[in-house]
Amino acid sequence: MKKITSFTAVIAAISLLLSAPPTLAAKSNELSLIENYMSADQLDRKTQQLLSDELVKLVGKQNIQFTTIDTSFDPWVINGTIDGTGFAYFTQTYDPDTNRVASTHIMYDNADLNKVMDNALRLKLDAFLKTFEDEDIFIKSGFWRFKANDQDHGHLLQNYWVIFGPSQQLYIDVDKDNQMSAILQYKIDDSYAWMTNIARNSLKTLGIPSVKAFDYTLFTVEGKDMLWQYRDDDNLNYVHIGSKTGKVWKVTNELGINWKNDADFKKSFAKPKLSKNKALSIAVPTVRSIFGIELKGYSVRIQENEYTFTKKGATTLIGKINTKGAFYSFEAFPSNGVRN
Repeated sequence: MKKITSFTAVIAAISLLLSAPPTLAAKSNELSLIENYMSADQLDRKTQQLLSDELVKLVGKQNIQFTTIDTSFDPWVINGTIDGTGFAYFTQTYDPDTNRVASTHIMYDNADLNKVMDNALRLKLDAFLKTFEDEDIFIKSGFWRFKANDQDHGHLLQNYWVIFGPSQQLYIDVDKDNQMSAILQYKIDDSYAWMTNIARNSLKTLGIPSVKAFDYTLFTVEGKDMLWQYRDDDNLNYVHIGSKTGKVWKVTNELGINWKNDADFKKSFAKPKLSKNKALSIAVPTVRSIFGIELKGYSVRIQENEYTFTKKGATTLIGKINTKGAFYSFEAFPSNGVRN
């Protein structure tokens, strides 16, 4: 079972207190302060040094001040401030049983971005932002620096910067040579009407009877991919459309998934549900209508419920079927590797 990360734990604790009756909440808060909180001077020198060393790795030598230690979570949550190149608050998670710092999370004000981030990385960031300037302007309102020392920390990336604005996030993956990706969220009504029609029609053409309406769109930039992703709040239906070409690259309706559990999945797809020829005959009209791709000359590879359609020098498609042999997902991968 995964341990609760510091940020999630703090939010969870606040939610529980706010949902309790006023008197109970007040008493719970008093007990928490008495039983679970320690002042910074109660941390032994070795632990303080261990925590400080992790911070220094990320920000260099600056004035580090520990403020509170909350032992009600596993690992402990330790808060403090950094003052030097720029002022920041930080939260660290510490496992007293293993004497390890599980993660370090530093929160800066946007005004200090140019002070904190080195010039080479800032130039790379500016160049990245210009790649999708035609679509929208990224509004920076704050940024964080995060590093986890354990895989089991509930975050997609281990070591990264995140710059955020209103419904916007930009990630810089430090472990992958500062590779950048961005996500900008919009209401359906604020999205391109013609593209919304394509997304809805693609989902309809896929053919799964039950469909959940889209609730929002994400404009995403990662590597050379630049996509509009249509989604619902439950992440059951999603369609990915290239921002420059208007081509559909992925359509999925997970309401078409009908196996009960992993055992049922393995049993259902122990043998191919569809032959290669049957899979082609079913896929041809759907792929033609959604992606504009003819599957003539394509070969088929089968692995459990996945059917991969390939042709030398052409776009590869991966389709997924349910236990009834109906495709509930198709995704296209161009030969040049660029989806936009």
